[in-house]
Amino acid sequence: MFPKKNKKIYLLLCTALLFSACASPAQNEMDIATAVAQTVQAQNSLTEVAALPTRTPVPTFESTATPGVVHTNTPSVASNPGCTLSAELVGENPPDKTLVQPGENFWKTWTFQNTGTCIWDKSYSLVYWDGDLMGGFVSYPLPDVFGTNEVKEISIYLKAPESEGIATGYWRFQSPWGADFGVGSANASFYVQVDVSSDFEYGITSVTYQIVRDPQFGCPTNVRYNVYATITTNGRFKFDYYWDQSDGNRSGTSRLIFTEAGSKTVKRQWMIGKGDSPNPRWMQIIVLDPYREYDQVTILNNCP
Repeated sequence: MFPKKNKKIYLLLCTALLFSACASPAQNEMDIATAVAQTVQAQNSLTEVAALPTRTPVPTFESTATPGVVHTNTPSVASNPGCTLSAELVGENPPDKTLVQPGENFWKTWTFQNTGTCIWDKSYSLVYWDGDLMGGFVSYPLPDVFGTNEVKEISIYLKAPESEGIATGYWRFQSPWGADFGVGSANASFYVQVDVSSDFEYGITSVTYQIVRDPQFGCPTNVRYNVYATITTNGRFKFDYYWDQSDGNRSGTSRLIFTEAGSKTVKRQWMIGKGDSPNPRWMQIIVLDPYREYDQVTILNNCP
């Protein structure tokens, strides 16, 4: 019996001899030699290919955050280690609809609280979800560990679109086992939103007030009303301001300097004694250069 390999060579050699019957002896010898050499070479090549190891495919990783696709807000619970995923958005800077130039680079900083029972380590990620990516990456590993109830900041570097208008990009968290989650009781995606315009001036966009009574309840001899004014700008800006009051007792002039868009809070106190006039009182912020009077906040005397 011929070995399988030699048997194939023998059959091909016989075929070559039959076709060479009509040719000259010299040509026959050359053709036969060529046929045998090509047959051996082909057989060897097939043997070598069959002996090569099977190549293992290299895995490719893709973000679950596909640009332009609205994703479900329902977290996957597969492989959940038994803890809960929950977050609260505590603050952000710059605020929504901050004015930026087309193509301008800027930092977006969110302040979050881990309100769940899972500890977020660096295997957790901040992932792009929908809307305008603004030159960012689709995924950022968390820069620090967030323990339960811890409050920390996360910042990413972005670039405003070249086209003018409101640009909004939505983001979420993602766990190591692939569950996504947002913020608040609605598990909502959080976002960055800028107003892209080539024709604007930096300035104050809002002034809001908060009154804190001290003490909160009761009618002691004196009640102190702490009035907080939160002033927000859309970019770098400095200005002088003062507090005005309904009794004519205005404050001195102070200066605020913003190196970037954001908010700052200033405070003034009004003390009302027991038996003072029951009439309402008001306070307001007045900004100089350019001059502007902002809304008044009313203080009620509930211990006349």
